[in-house]
Amino acid sequence: MAIISSGAGVRPVEEDGADGTEPLLEGGKGLVDRLHAQLHEMLLTHEIPLGVPISERQLSIRLGVSRTPLRETLRRLEGEGFIQRNNGVLEVRRITLEEFLELLKIRRLLEVEAAGDAAGRIEPHTVADLRKALELLLAGEVRDNRQRVALDLELHRAICDACGSRSMAELIEQLRRRSMLFATPPVPGDFRQTVAEHLRLLDAVATGDKARAREAMAEHLDHVLDNILSRLMKR
Repeated sequence: MAIISSGAGVRPVEEDGADGTEPLLEGGKGLVDRLHAQLHEMLLTHEIPLGVPISERQLSIRLGVSRTPLRETLRRLEGEGFIQRNNGVLEVRRITLEEFLELLKIRRLLEVEAAGDAAGRIEPHTVADLRKALELLLAGEVRDNRQRVALDLELHRAICDACGSRSMAELIEQLRRRSMLFATPPVPGDFRQTVAEHLRLLDAVATGDKARAREAMAEHLDHVLDNILSRLMKR
């Protein structure tokens, strides 16, 4: 049985395709694609931490797969620039502050436009699910930081998916993935500001107010930059 990430955690998927997906054949493309998707999520939520050596043996045991498809997946991630070899040791690649600022600048241009385009187009049930999850987070009922990060990814993806442009959504996703490779020390409590911004953004998109949606996204990403710089100054 392989373990596949579902964003907020992991879920088991039968290898015989009993869940309606293609079978997870050992060493086959189906398994490698699923491993690639899961490891991406683990990188984005820092479940695989920055600066910690990646052990193929430990990962293969943890994910319930052999090392052959795992090696193929890791080579793929290395080719995409998400992991690297440092003196022969495999680890998550860290991007520089300069790279992060460049990525955030491009993200701001695209995500502000995407938020405006998504206004009035996001499904009501998606809005309801996201609002409920954000309110639980704000109430302190979600304490796992990985779940907080996963919810952040889910919200931004939902907006991008509703923007009407697959090319824009894919480009934003690539930029977000790379920007997550920049690490800063955590600041307790600042997630509440982020949640409040997400709720304002979600409300603007849900009501179809394009101008307010763009404004809310711009404000949110500007605060992301301010928080990052504030953390760096406290080092």
